[in-house]
Amino acid sequence: MIRKRLASNATLVDVVRDLAEPEEYLRRLLGNMRFCQKHHGDAFVRIGVAGKSAGGPSRLAPSYRVDYPTAEETLAVFNGFGGSSHSAFTPTNTLETNWSRDHLTIREVQAIYDDAKKDETLKARWAKD
Repeated sequence: MIRKRLASNATLVDVVRDLAEPEEYLRRLLGNMRFCQKHHGDAFVRIGVAGKSAGGPSRLAPSYRVDYPTAEETLAVFNGFGGSSHSAFTPTNTLETNWSRDHLTIREVQAIYDDAKKDETLKARWAKD
């Protein structure tokens, strides 16, 4: 696999066009965010900025970390997830992964998903995948 390093402040906005399976990736990511939101009232996501490409330099499936707001107005880690499997990380893997400095809210991710589903270029690529 090819190693890919993203900018330290990258978000899903920066990589959505390069996702290996955009619809499935975003759908499953939103599912993990909704689980966090159900238990903590809100959810935010950061992506891993260093990792392997999923089948080539422009086919990404970045790992991601879901956080939630605390009473102290900071973010606490809910869990990290593998970008290809969407399986939960161990606590050690969650802490050791290189996460982006920036994050998106669940509403922002839902908007990306909705916009991507309307984007003719992505829809054509999704049909080929």
